[in-house]
Amino acid sequence: MKKTTYSSVLGSNSQSHFDKIIEWLLISLLIFMPLALGAVESWSEEIVILFASAISICFLLKLILEEETDMLWSWSYVPVLLFILVVSFQLISLPSGIVHTISPNTVLIKNELLADLPNSNEFLRTITLSFYPAATKHILRLVLSIAAIFIVVVNVYRREEQIKRLLSAIALIGGSIALIALAQDVLGNGKIYWVIPTWHDDAYSGTFINHSHYGQFMNLSIGAALGLVILKIHEAFVHRKHVTPPVIFEYLSSPRARQIWLLIAVVIIGAATIFVSLTRGGMISMFVAATFSTLALSRRKHVKGWGWIVVLLALGAFICVLYTGFDAVYDRLSSLRQLNQAQAGRWQIVRDILLAWAQFPLFGTGLGTHEVVYPMFDSSTISSLAAHAENEYAQTLEETGFIGLGTLLIFGVFVWIAYIRCVKKTAAPICTAAYGLGFGLMAILIHSLSDFGQHLPANAILSAISCAILIVLARMSQTGAQPLSVRTTSRYSRAFRVMSLFIASGICIWALAGSNNARLAERHWKRVLSIEQKLMDNDWFASDEEYADLIAHAAKAADYQPEDVKYKHWLNVYRWKSLSRNTDPDTDEILIPEQAMQFVPRIIDEFNNARMLCPTFGATYCIMGQLEKSILDDPNGSRLIRKGYRLAPCDPVVCFENGLLDVEEDQIDASLEKFQRAVQLDKRFFGSIADIYVNHLNRPDLALVVAGDDIERLSQTADAIAQTQEHEEIAANTKNRLIELLKEKCSGPDVSGSALVSLGNMCAKENDMDVAIQYYRQALDMEYGQVKWRVSLAELLAQIGDIPEAMRQAEICLHLNPQYDPASNLIARLKALSNQMTKNDSSQ
Repeated sequence: MKKTTYSSVLGSNSQSHFDKIIEWLLISLLIFMPLALGAVESWSEEIVILFASAISICFLLKLILEEETDMLWSWSYVPVLLFILVVSFQLISLPSGIVHTISPNTVLIKNELLADLPNSNEFLRTITLSFYPAATKHILRLVLSIAAIFIVVVNVYRREEQIKRLLSAIALIGGSIALIALAQDVLGNGKIYWVIPTWHDDAYSGTFINHSHYGQFMNLSIGAALGLVILKIHEAFVHRKHVTPPVIFEYLSSPRARQIWLLIAVVIIGAATIFVSLTRGGMISMFVAATFSTLALSRRKHVKGWGWIVVLLALGAFICVLYTGFDAVYDRLSSLRQLNQAQAGRWQIVRDILLAWAQFPLFGTGLGTHEVVYPMFDSSTISSLAAHAENEYAQTLEETGFIGLGTLLIFGVFVWIAYIRCVKKTAAPICTAAYGLGFGLMAILIHSLSDFGQHLPANAILSAISCAILIVLARMSQTGAQPLSVRTTSRYSRAFRVMSLFIASGICIWALAGSNNARLAERHWKRVLSIEQKLMDNDWFASDEEYADLIAHAAKAADYQPEDVKYKHWLNVYRWKSLSRNTDPDTDEILIPEQAMQFVPRIIDEFNNARMLCPTFGATYCIMGQLEKSILDDPNGSRLIRKGYRLAPCDPVVCFENGLLDVEEDQIDASLEKFQRAVQLDKRFFGSIADIYVNHLNRPDLALVVAGDDIERLSQTADAIAQTQEHEEIAANTKNRLIELLKEKCSGPDVSGSALVSLGNMCAKENDMDVAIQYYRQALDMEYGQVKWRVSLAELLAQIGDIPEAMRQAEICLHLNPQYDPASNLIARLKALSNQMTKNDSSQ
């Protein structure tokens, strides 16, 4: 085919309408993502995909309607496209013989787990490499959006003024988020935007829920601002042979340097908020990246000796930290000395992931499947399991294999080659911005060893943009920002471009449809969680209408996401809960109406369908095993319960049920580990476990082992042992240990009101009322609004005969909560008692 040469618009003063639209869309996206908590929820992910689709379509329309414009070729496209192909290949249902050739353990494990299903031979004839296709599709939608933005930025941002505007936008957005973070630190109430609660009850990370994710975002933003600072200074002195710090300081004090001072403020405030957010990974990676950039600035001739810029900016950030939260930062940094144990646990997870990778070395287990595959290989002592590994490299290796991780590493090599070209030999001042971009990317590479922040669209897209700009700057370093000649062939004809538009439109429609269904499903699921919480607070006792509402919303979520195993699983758990809500008051045996028994096999069939969606979702096996064993008297149920624990040892229900099975099979010692893990994951199980060990097995020693040094659990255990009228010595030792722990806790500087109340209760049981009242008063001094504690104090006062003070405390309760019935009832009893005492006195 005949080759033609087109002159790119790189260095041109003109900007097409499509470029302007793309630029506005991209900047709007960059503003939206951090404001939407990093775009972690389904509704915000849908908007990210919508923006990415619009940007892609605008770019392809530009290629069609502006025929003089051509795509710039970059070898960095190859690993990006290969990675997308690897993930797409994981979703293709292939003959099991082919899958066995390239990933034999995938076939072996799926056959082992699903061979007992009806028609399993037919179902297992073709399988996917991914163990959970729904999760892989979800991540693939985001990967496609990130890749599209990378390619568009490489091709659209070809001029200096465009790159400067984009870097300025990133810096200003980052600076704004840093100001929000500072405001929340100084004036906040522990909530994001003062209204959104976080799981750790603080909002030190700006608009991000996780402080490590905030650290990655801010380091990338600082990189853009730092790149512009170096660029502005370099442009001001590019024609001077001798540039000394006094000359630069003179320039910085002039009105021309106002924009530089704004950028410097962004760097300083951003760095300070990384410290204040208390992210150790963010601090360490920022320090390493700053050292790297300082050395790079000091070694290149055109900016030789400019490393002091980074040093002064770091000094400014340190001064800012002194005023915003130095004590907390110091305590956090000093805890690095105790980090060995935590790091040991993380490295154990990495070693376990390597074992998983060894089972699926080429293509992995499927992108996004870590949460449902890793538990099979987990040998760490960490009881809980996060949805992501705390190491991006290890998780990528696990999920996409050697081929997937290899493509990303090759992409990284191309990006850093571009960086080296920019800093080694530059023909244009704009290329000095690479120093700042290199800072941000180096920080991300380091931080990703201990975090999964690149799973957030806000961080991943910012990283992709930084990489894209480096690719463009590398071209400029070779051409001096002059028009770049790009060779193309006839395959880039109008017909090819139109076909590309149709293909891209189809992909966009698929991604948007999937993200919209995810959003609708999540909306219903939030309603499910709200209803579920009410039912759990009432021990799952509820009316038919409440269960119908719960199941209806769960069914809607499952309809919108039919491949989501969690929705399918919990929908059928709720169906079972609705059937099994009634129990025998004497034996606690579940009472199921005879007409409802016909639904049990149907629920089991639905659980089997859920297993086909994700064969390694262990909770489903456990619930199925319970139904088959306890309701249908099927001995296969025990095997399924054991299989559930093998697949999901970090699910509290699974751990508890396996502990119960150990007890039934007289493996009492084996039950201890599973019960301990269940309590670590969900403390609400402790009451049932203590009852089993104390009242059914007559082994209070094991209940005490599970209780450990937890005051609340020890108190429950002591009460349970005391009610048995046995083990007097154990009961006395437990009580003494509890009092010792309570006194130790109450004498410390971090004493809590609940600890004081617990000690007060212990003293009250020993009839030491005066001391008990003293502890209650101390607790209420710390937490004035605790009406439950105040009623208990009033009861104690009434017992020692101080009726007026008891009445006053009860009246305070009603002032705090006019609808609090215990206080009203107590006041009525106290008035009756007071009247009776008055009558007795008058009769005497």
